Amino acid sequence: MRTVQRDWDWWAYHFRVVHRSQIPGIGEWDDNLVEMLVEVLGLQPGNRVLDLACGSGDHARRLARRGLQVVGVDIAPSLVAYSRQKAAEEGIASARFEQGDMRQLDYQAEFDAVLLLSGSFGFYDDGTNLDVLRRMVRALNPAGRVFIDVFDPAEMVVRPPRRGWSYYGGGYNLRTTWWEPESCTYVTEFMLIDDEGVLNTAAEPERIRVYSLPEWRAMFDDVGLELTQALADTKLPLVAYDRDHYGNLVLVGEKK
Repeated sequence: MRTVQRDWDWWAYHFRVVHRSQIPGIGEWDDNLVEMLVEVLGLQPGNRVLDLACGSGDHARRLARRGLQVVGVDIAPSLVAYSRQKAAEEGIASARFEQGDMRQLDYQAEFDAVLLLSGSFGFYDDGTNLDVLRRMVRALNPAGRVFIDVFDPAEMVVRPPRRGWSYYGGGYNLRTTWWEPESCTYVTEFMLIDDEGVLNTAAEPERIRVYSLPEWRAMFDDVGLELTQALADTKLPLVAYDRDHYGNLVLVGEKK
């Protein structure tokens, strides 16, 4: 069997476009999330929104269709190209997509809201992750808001290591995940045997530092955000994150 080591751009497209399009009910999930975003953040037509780590651009395009001015930023060139293509096909002019690294985000007071969705936080060391959050705040207008959807550490701690095959996207995918309690890190290894018999591998596993709510409170305070809501789901009606409702963690904050 021939083996090919794929870079992150290749895997990003595979998971965020090919695999994502085959998830049952994903369109309804996206619609519910956008409804929640609009209500929780009080978004109005004409507001400017930054969708950081925008992936396939599905949320950005939905928001643009509601009259919002949206900028989607992602580190993967393949995802930016795809998002631009879909926006053009759908005739959406109020969403633009840019290739960029969240560690180098350099907007200054340009947006009414900044979004970070689908667990796309915690890829780096603690200092760098905090700086990413600080850059998000810097991009906000006065009294602007952030909406951050991340993994809940309570879910990670009780989730056993997983290793299993699944078929989608033109091949058999082997995904191995585990929790590293000493660093509070969720780790995933990827392999895909495609329909041509090629074994596609990644150079290294994906590592995501998962923060607890007290840690998030401290980080928000550090970067000048007031934590206004901690929620346990990504749809309406709102469900508070508490001892009876967890497994997902959604943070809403306002610039002080």
